[in-house]
Amino acid sequence: MRLVKLIPLFLAGAIWRMLGIRSIGRVLVRALGTNDEQGRMIAGMLLVKSGKKAEPFLQEALARRENVPVVLTVLASIGDPDVEPQLRRFADDKDPQISKAARDALRIVLYKA
Repeated sequence: MRLVKLIPLFLAGAIWRMLGIRSIGRVLVRALGTNDEQGRMIAGMLLVKSGKKAEPFLQEALARRENVPVVLTVLASIGDPDVEPQLRRFADDKDPQISKAARDALRIVLYKA
């Protein structure tokens, strides 16, 4: 994706970190499902940088089963050991991509703990 198309994502991340506008946090989580790999990566990095502030939005996405493998990875990258029970719920998921992402996420969280 061209850099110009990523500018709104960077702006959303900056505004969200500064002002904490919930709808913008949700925009970043939705961007994890975009077809653009760079957009997904940037959204994930912005969410990880915001730390625990992003966790409620990521947990909402998990409850709706939206972009579960990516959301699990981002949630684990934040490094909060309190999310371990949520990650374990997905470790035996029927979808092999989800279960693998959950097991990988658990390794990340346990390593960071």
